[in-house]
Amino acid sequence: MIKDKGIFIGYVFTVTIVILLVFEFAILPWHYKLPRDIALIGFVGKPGTVVNDTSINSVGFTGDLIDTDRYPDEVRILTLGGSAMFNRRMTERLIVSLNKISRHPVKIMGAALQTHTSMSSVIKYRTLSKYKFDYVLIYHAINDLFVNNVYVDYFKSDYSHMDPWYRRNRILDNSLVARAIYNNIIWGRKIFGTGSWYLRYVFPDKYLENAMDFESERLFGRNMTTLVQEIKHDGATPILMTFAWNIPDHYTRKAFESGELGYAATNFKSYPVELWGSVGFVKEGIRRHNKVIREIAKDHGTLFIDQENLMGKDLRMFEDVCHLSDEGTETFIQHITEFFQKNKLL
Repeated sequence: MIKDKGIFIGYVFTVTIVILLVFEFAILPWHYKLPRDIALIGFVGKPGTVVNDTSINSVGFTGDLIDTDRYPDEVRILTLGGSAMFNRRMTERLIVSLNKISRHPVKIMGAALQTHTSMSSVIKYRTLSKYKFDYVLIYHAINDLFVNNVYVDYFKSDYSHMDPWYRRNRILDNSLVARAIYNNIIWGRKIFGTGSWYLRYVFPDKYLENAMDFESERLFGRNMTTLVQEIKHDGATPILMTFAWNIPDHYTRKAFESGELGYAATNFKSYPVELWGSVGFVKEGIRRHNKVIREIAKDHGTLFIDQENLMGKDLRMFEDVCHLSDEGTETFIQHITEFFQKNKLL
């Protein structure tokens, strides 16, 4: 009897392990339609989809597919940021522009995606660094403001109050099964058990807006410094950019939604400032984050493009507070191209 029970337990254990392995290495990678190591990053797009007019490739990003093996004369560039570095086929257009001035073939992996923050980029870079990039372009500021819009009791310095993929540890970083359980059961119950209104960091309620009193400034500095240090440690060259933005003095949400402010007309979805918070909060937050970028560039001797000043305040360059118009995208790319050319980086 005891022997039969032991055999049964052993059988159940073996079957369970086999099922878990099948889910881990076959079913879940198939579900995400991604290589397993990329799926474990979490902050990726859905392969084969088109967002506005920008295609997501088979590894969840934009631009070139890059192998771990590389050609000797190839120049590799990684871009990190949010939607402002993603929209309007930014990566594809940047590839064309830089290849026109380069003596060597330029490959660009665009890992900038909508809603992403500096913390997302730290997480992405730690997996993508294996591709041995020559340059990493970093463009962040506004999305990190979301981290402030939460009660102190719910705040997490790793941003995990915003999205379960921000929670990292040895198990979650290496198991899709564990990640599925945590994301869909543990995190959801823990965060939303007392009501989802506690996490309205997007279009924040008045009582949640900046409840953390610009704690993002310190964390943004930590994340950007981490990126700079890790990129340099890997033998690549980080390039920081200040964040271009434009909120006219006569801004109101009503005027924005009725198209009265003078922003460029767009066939994409544009967003009112209030997506991130009130006008005063967003202006101050971006200024603080841009100040952090300038200080890090100076303190670490990092290459630096001052997009905030270069883009200026011509409303035709923008379709809302931070997303660029078609003309603005061309101008933004031109600044990067001229920087590479002037500094003989290609």
